[in-house]
Amino acid sequence: MNNTTTSKADHAESLTNPDVDLVVKYLNRVWNQKRFAELSVYLDDDYVDHSMPHRSFQNKEGLLLYLRELDRMVAHTTEIVGLTTLGELVICCIRISVSALSTMAKVSGGTEVFYGYRTFRMFNSKIAEHWEII
Repeated sequence: MNNTTTSKADHAESLTNPDVDLVVKYLNRVWNQKRFAELSVYLDDDYVDHSMPHRSFQNKEGLLLYLRELDRMVAHTTEIVGLTTLGELVICCIRISVSALSTMAKVSGGTEVFYGYRTFRMFNSKIAEHWEII
């Protein structure tokens, strides 16, 4: 896969769980490949992103604004290092590599690596909600 890495177990689970497959594709295509026009393919119309700091940015439109601004400031890739499911939740342990593209970015030279978790609640075969802990 391009820019998103999953373990063999993750890949095997994605073959049997369409929710996992959708989340893996979403992280790869939207976050890593910057195919922002595909947001509606992956996100429910009533999508809520609980990781956004202000309520007015917690929807698809707010996420798109955030992604465009992030893309101007830093180069980043998300790698899935672990993945599990619990009912309607897909929970990913992630590794994010970030390097500054702008002097405005708060990344100090070179590449910084962060680990964290992303949790996705699925509804009608799309991502309905998202939480992130980094």
